[in-house]
Amino acid sequence: MLNSKSVVLLASASQQIGYGHVMRQIALIEVLLNKQHKVTLFYRDLAPQLHGKLSEMGMVLKCVVDEVALVTMLSKADILIVDDYALSSETLIQLKNTVKQLVIFDDGTYQGPLEFDLIVNPSDVVNTIHKAPRVLQGLDYRLIRSEFKSYRAREIFIEKSIFISLGGTDVKMLTPELCQQLVASNDITKLVVAVSSSCSENTLNLLNRLKQHGKFELHIDHPNLARLMSEADIAITSAGGSLYELMYLGVPTIALVLVDNQSQALDSTLNNAAYQCIDFRNEQTDFANVVKQALFLLNSADKKRKLSLYGQQAIDGMAAERIIEALD
Repeated sequence: MLNSKSVVLLASASQQIGYGHVMRQIALIEVLLNKQHKVTLFYRDLAPQLHGKLSEMGMVLKCVVDEVALVTMLSKADILIVDDYALSSETLIQLKNTVKQLVIFDDGTYQGPLEFDLIVNPSDVVNTIHKAPRVLQGLDYRLIRSEFKSYRAREIFIEKSIFISLGGTDVKMLTPELCQQLVASNDITKLVVAVSSSCSENTLNLLNRLKQHGKFELHIDHPNLARLMSEADIAITSAGGSLYELMYLGVPTIALVLVDNQSQALDSTLNNAAYQCIDFRNEQTDFANVVKQALFLLNSADKKRKLSLYGQQAIDGMAAERIIEALD
């Protein structure tokens, strides 16, 4: 059992890459705070609404831009959890020799092999190349925030409705065009879109114009995404953290691979079993194919039932507890 300690997290976040790393760490932060640990988040950039949410949770937030200063600032941490793409290998080595325990969330970003005290790699496809006395590998370590727990039964959902979220900031600005094509279909009763106010002004303007369609519903910085997701008949999302939240809820989902580090979703045995995956990294984005696949899934009760059951079986929502149990 982990006694009360100083736990520091460093997570990638910006409007350019999105805030997915910070969002997934909220699941871990919630459990750490409940167990009376002191939790500090170091960040380079953080959307105002996310900054407010984390502050309300009782965290200490610190902005840092200088890696040299970062090593000094973290020297007294009992546990440092790194979920970041931007640190140099040299800095990671320094941190390993400085903090008492260094934990890395390995998304295949850092070339190595490097050494850590604990590695968390939630991939069911790509094994870590790094070294540690203990490695937590696989779907049992996909973090799910507590707000999703009360919606797992999914007692109410709107037939023929689609939930869409391609990342809060929609970095590639794909949502407006996809919605423009979907909203014209008579097979869809409601099209629910969730984005953050950190989206580009152009994206938000285009989405607001679609509100002239009665079936289109736009939510900006919605406080309860879990409810919106659970009410959908199917979902379309990027193949990142939201995919596993939707699987946990049992929402049949089409996952779009938008960046290289999401490509493992294509190779996973879960593809076509717990979700349907489409590679969307090509320069010529095939929105018509996504619409075709979405409408086919929307009208296939058997396929929806199978994806829902398999998805819920794969993700049980206990990752945060398992990870904290592994800390010492």
